[in-house]
Amino acid sequence: MTEKVMRNTNKDILTFSLFFILFGLLGISTVVSAENPPENILKNGDFDNQLDQWHHWTHENANANFLTGGRKAEPIIGKNTAYININDAGDALWHIQFYQQPFTLEKDNTYTYNLWAKSEKPRNLTMRILHQGDPWNEYAKKTINLTELWTEFFITFKMTADDANTRAGMIMGGQKVDVWFDHIRLYEGEHFQDIEGVEPYSVNPDSKLATTWASLKNQH
Repeated sequence: MTEKVMRNTNKDILTFSLFFILFGLLGISTVVSAENPPENILKNGDFDNQLDQWHHWTHENANANFLTGGRKAEPIIGKNTAYININDAGDALWHIQFYQQPFTLEKDNTYTYNLWAKSEKPRNLTMRILHQGDPWNEYAKKTINLTELWTEFFITFKMTADDANTRAGMIMGGQKVDVWFDHIRLYEGEHFQDIEGVEPYSVNPDSKLATTWASLKNQH
């Protein structure tokens, strides 16, 4: 009877030790990953310097104010968000644009375009990567659905050409609904989750999975 107890005890100790070692390894992996995020090709993606490095354009049929929102906008990171106050939406999606350019992307490299966004009420807009100028080739494009809650969106894509004059942006005309953006990133490689409390997930340009800020808050 004593032998059986000892065997069971040793088995429990071994199981616990293996679990502890595995947990430790996973923990170390998570810390290393979080401390080494990929370099953001875009500048001022958290809008710490207001709208520096960012550009905007509106069609003559549209009118919008491009501002930064502070604490009331509940930034994902930092103290500011980009706030697009739309007074006249124009007649088409491309009539209101917010973007950054130029930068270089290399052929056959995989990149991820990643942002957080919310809106005054439900609406859609399009995030895209394209060549700045004729023939305006689009390398990645995705229509996303916004709500009043902060939501993360991303597109992972493979470049089809070397391009030293690339643009990353959002087009949001056609709907008179205000929009906020924060933590906008463009980096080499697959999606990298750098907000604590979000489980990794896979995505492609044809099937968008989103994580909301509300769901993160509910985990804490």
